[in-house]
Amino acid sequence: MIGMNILYVAHERNLGGASKSLVTMVSDMKRRGHTVTVVVPFRSGQVFRALKEQGIFVKKIFFGWWMMPKAWNPLLKLLFRVLYLTEPVAARRIASLARKRQAKLIHSNSSAIDVGARAAKMCGLPHVWHFREFGDLDYCLIYLLGKRESARRAVNVPGKIVFISECLRRHYEREIPDAHSTVIYNGISEKLIYEKYPDGKAVNQQHGADEGGPHKADQTGCATVTFLIAGNFHEGKHQELAIEACRILCEQGFCGVRLMVAGAASALKSSKAFEERLKAQALKLPEGTVTFTGYVSDMASLRKQTDVELVCSGMEAFGRVTAEAMLSSNPVIGADSGATPELIVHGKNGFLFESGSAEALADRMRYFLEQPQEITRMGAEAYRGAKECFTARHNTDAVEQLYAALLDC
Repeated sequence: MIGMNILYVAHERNLGGASKSLVTMVSDMKRRGHTVTVVVPFRSGQVFRALKEQGIFVKKIFFGWWMMPKAWNPLLKLLFRVLYLTEPVAARRIASLARKRQAKLIHSNSSAIDVGARAAKMCGLPHVWHFREFGDLDYCLIYLLGKRESARRAVNVPGKIVFISECLRRHYEREIPDAHSTVIYNGISEKLIYEKYPDGKAVNQQHGADEGGPHKADQTGCATVTFLIAGNFHEGKHQELAIEACRILCEQGFCGVRLMVAGAASALKSSKAFEERLKAQALKLPEGTVTFTGYVSDMASLRKQTDVELVCSGMEAFGRVTAEAMLSSNPVIGADSGATPELIVHGKNGFLFESGSAEALADRMRYFLEQPQEITRMGAEAYRGAKECFTARHNTDAVEQLYAALLDC
């Protein structure tokens, strides 16, 4: 394919799921011979550093969002609206950069921002708009202009809206017709792919049921299974359900249940308070049942030490953690809400449980404690299925084809 020239607009400082997907995508595009430029609102932060490490041309242009937290007080909301009034200035700067860099298309990485769309209209360029979040259901965000008016403006920009799941597309089906959109699942970096169970057998002693891996019987005769829940401490991630499920299992006599909680609190007071509540909750369980790892930079290595992953979020727009877990050969127990049921085939590569119910989650975890050999079977199925759908190559192929269609090349 002939090399294309694309300008991307990132929306945040640190590497959340959306920004990890962006870094993976633009790095792949660069390796394929395309010219890529990324605009970031902050020079300091993980996103800027990650892009520079990949040799990507990055330009800092500050701008605000056209979404804001619903819970903010009236003064903060007013200040945010005032900031939004300055948006045309940032849009003109991005448009100028696009002309200077000879970009042929602008790609915004989040529904939380509209500055890229504004710049595309100024330049007369097609615009790809990645909707990677519900906004209201997952992050309690609201559009400054209201959902209906914002969606009307979005479809009036020539180009395409990309949803990362069918569930997310349905969330906007009244406002955004299918003709204006497409669904492309997120792609996971090849660095996070690990096949534990080739030919249905453990790849090394650490993970082999027959060789005495984590899911073997311990000295008390209990099957020991290590569960993992990953994500920053946010009430919407519902880590408390995983800890409560462990308490239920311990009371039922399953002494081999182990839970690793990987993640850290954000700068928000609510996040830090939630972390304190989680740790206080875990102290009530037998020693060694719950381990808090803190922030983990190398999740691939951590997943090699665990057996089954838990996704307790009530409303995932895609489920990046779910896909990463499967590509690491870990079966997943996930809530039966949001886009999670699009990734988990119940009983094949994991289980679904009633969203919000610690009792239902404990029931699914009990299955692996009672039948640890099923971890190998489901882990192998999870790996095979995810490799066919959720790799970075599949994602970049689909986005590249979308660009080509829009640019008629």
